[in-house]
Amino acid sequence: MSTRKPWRTRVSPEDGAEPGDEDGGKNRQFITALARGLDVLRAFDADDPMLGNQDIAARTGLPKPTVSRITYTLTELGYLRWDAKLEKYRLGSAVLGFTQAYMASMVVRDIARPHMQDLAQDTGCTVGLGDRDRLSMVCVEVQRALSNVILHMDTGTRLPIGRSAMGCAWLAHAPEGQRRHVLDALAAAEGKDWPALRDHIQQAEKEIADTGFCLGVGTWMPDIVGAGCAFVSADGQTVHAFNIGGPAFVVSEARMRDDIGPRLVAMVRAVQADAQRRGYR
Repeated sequence: MSTRKPWRTRVSPEDGAEPGDEDGGKNRQFITALARGLDVLRAFDADDPMLGNQDIAARTGLPKPTVSRITYTLTELGYLRWDAKLEKYRLGSAVLGFTQAYMASMVVRDIARPHMQDLAQDTGCTVGLGDRDRLSMVCVEVQRALSNVILHMDTGTRLPIGRSAMGCAWLAHAPEGQRRHVLDALAAAEGKDWPALRDHIQQAEKEIADTGFCLGVGTWMPDIVGAGCAFVSADGQTVHAFNIGGPAFVVSEARMRDDIGPRLVAMVRAVQADAQRRGYR
């Protein structure tokens, strides 16, 4: 199993902040039992698609007896499947209904796809569109150049919101309430590393104010050069973010700053114009 920092349950679906104590605390509308069940499902990922109850308990911070009851219930409902040979669970086919419904609701994804294809081919880079999930940006659409040397990023890839150009672009344009909650959650998660990360985010916001995009040079992955730019809906309430990037030995920082980054901004403006013509708000 891959190593990672343990993550806690009871994170608000709206803003990434914990709503209160074990019985609902500050937010009486928050259903802790439901949040625990969803966190068990979130424990599975592409790196570790098969998990036992002990693995899930370690990831979620939930007591193992609680995890056992939740996994039993989710298995009965079809959201998990039990592999008797490995004595582990994997996600069940029932979760695909959520994926299909979510993708169908992402109108901007269909609008952006041809623009992303053109930009990827013209620059030889990989172009992604992301949506926020807690303290990550999740790629919901990826287009690549027809090249053997590309940035391998796929639909479902997660990028840390404070250490990726895509994430910093989202932070720079998010509604203030959501932005503040995410920054507070980042500060709590990062501990002593927060001041340096805060400075990085502030520098990215300054770049966006000056140029419309921010650079990401080795911040998400070593030797990867990228840029990020936000997409804001017409009503200002929905923010997604695009990124573009490639290996540093193929795409220099200077080229990303002077040529590709401005092209990304132009692409996002074209997507916004198309979205407005189609009535996307």
